[in-house]
Amino acid sequence: MTDRNTDVRRAIADVELLRRVLNQVEQKKTEHRSVGLFGATLNANILLQGGAFCIALVFVIIEVLSGRGISAFIMLGREVGEFPLWGIGLMACLVLAMIVSLYLVLWRAAQNSGEEFNSYIARNFRYARHLSYISDLMMKFIAISLILLVGQPQWIAPLLLAFTGDYLLQGRLFTLPTRVGVVLGVFCMAAGFIQFVNDSSELLVPFIVFIVITGISLGRLLHLYRQQNGFGD
Repeated sequence: MTDRNTDVRRAIADVELLRRVLNQVEQKKTEHRSVGLFGATLNANILLQGGAFCIALVFVIIEVLSGRGISAFIMLGREVGEFPLWGIGLMACLVLAMIVSLYLVLWRAAQNSGEEFNSYIARNFRYARHLSYISDLMMKFIAISLILLVGQPQWIAPLLLAFTGDYLLQGRLFTLPTRVGVVLGVFCMAAGFIQFVNDSSELLVPFIVFIVITGISLGRLLHLYRQQNGFGD
């Protein structure tokens, strides 16, 4: 009887050990998948961040070639009474285009992965689930709209830096290691505060900072893409 009890205990211990190993393996797979850096999801991240990088680069080129033309245009809000309404309208179109582009890319990625759209977003793009991305963009849109309506367009530049820092701290858009994201997020917040204190309306600062951070994140994704597809071996 004693030997039989011992065998039962050993069997139970073996089953428990096997269960723990399987749970650890499954947890690692889940963590890997939650990062979303493989297959169609990796391509979606590259497409989204590449698009954001190109748009910001176009803004920088226009700003430089026009002799700070975008900054000067925004500062018209102090002089032209109807400008805030025009500015808000243009921003509304831009925000709408961003939302449509994001969810179109995610919908296509979900199809390529063979998953249901909402489940795919919840697993790979948590910042976009339950329309939280739309809510976040709307809050930022409202903040800039209020700044234009009160006639303080010089606050837009530091606010854009703060928005970039907020995205980094929340883990939105960029795919960077947590520590790097936190450090860069705090840096952006501090830079935005300094620009606000100095009453600087220079848009090149937030544009260039955004390009550099997006470039770092995009470079990391492209490096991973090359590894997964066997390039450079």
